[in-house]
Amino acid sequence: MSSSAMTLNKLVTGVVVTAFLVNRGIRFKNLLTVYPEMKFNDQNCQIKGSMIGPEDLCLGKNSLMFIGETGGLDNLLNQGSAAAESGGIWMLDMKNVKSEPVKLQIHGYPDQPLQVHGIYVSNKTDQLYAVNHQGPLSSVEVFKIDYSTPVKLTYIQTVKSDFFPRYGINDVIEGIDGNEFYVTEWNPVSTPEHGKLNPASVYEKIMNNVVFPLIALLGLHWTRVYRCDLNKNSCEEATDRLFVGANGITKNLDGSTYFVVDVDEKKIGIMKPEANGWLEFESWIEVPFVIDNVDFDYASGSLMMGTMPDLLSAIKRLDGEDIAVPGGLSLAYQEDGEWKTKDVVMHDGTKLCQVSGGNMFGDTVVISSPVAKGVLVCKI
Repeated sequence: MSSSAMTLNKLVTGVVVTAFLVNRGIRFKNLLTVYPEMKFNDQNCQIKGSMIGPEDLCLGKNSLMFIGETGGLDNLLNQGSAAAESGGIWMLDMKNVKSEPVKLQIHGYPDQPLQVHGIYVSNKTDQLYAVNHQGPLSSVEVFKIDYSTPVKLTYIQTVKSDFFPRYGINDVIEGIDGNEFYVTEWNPVSTPEHGKLNPASVYEKIMNNVVFPLIALLGLHWTRVYRCDLNKNSCEEATDRLFVGANGITKNLDGSTYFVVDVDEKKIGIMKPEANGWLEFESWIEVPFVIDNVDFDYASGSLMMGTMPDLLSAIKRLDGEDIAVPGGLSLAYQEDGEWKTKDVVMHDGTKLCQVSGGNMFGDTVVISSPVAKGVLVCKI
């Protein structure tokens, strides 16, 4: 190759790299920009329950809201699951919101940690799915719901997979029937068993302190959605669409459309399932704030989103800083063929620090947090 050709190649490479870095810088600035329309209306909200880090929640039958407890996601990620409080599954009667949430007994569950991240309640099969961070590994637990009085859960199965990074899977949803589910991966790098502050090797230190931050900073699409078969007790990749941080997942009433949050992109991916369970990417819904979990409101057809309008404060809180992190519940809905958003509840973070999920029943909103104590119950 001639010297002029080599010079041209270096120039082209330099331009491409510079353009990429500028684009990533603009993207990252947009990601950290505080939502400009943040208006607090949490005067009719109050804390209920004593659970620590109720990260996700889902409405089941008989107006019962099921709530998954991590035991404190900040402690879990920083110090490991053994350092977090004991987690579990809680329930709140939405027809009697003056009552307090109660922790459910789980019959037949092995004597092992239950630190619940994302959950899904199927009103078709009466099964509850829970992402569980046990310490040595992360898994998905499957329980049967008995709606008799008192409501109880019975352990069915634990699904483990080499695809699941430790503390790296996030949310879960049932597939076409009660024999399969999908699970999202928000972090492609396994976190050290005793938390990112306690790496067991130089490799773990580099992966968590260098590689993972670079993935987020540069917006690299390295995370996936997996599909798991309960009968085979195995999992596989469910789509060729990669995300920066695949997070919340939900589907519409007939299961013809799935929605996957990319927490690092301010986007929701619209996915269409094929007959074999493969999820084919269709398009993006762009939203003006970072969102965590998402649920489908069957009454209105809207997406209920737990919002993080100030992502930088949320990052600082997960890193251990004692600060108030605002958030709320917003809706994404279609109007004249376009997706639009509407804020339902926005709070300043003093009553409930940092929002991860939200759900509604009538004129009552319940908001969850990965780090706070209790859930925020609001009248709208």
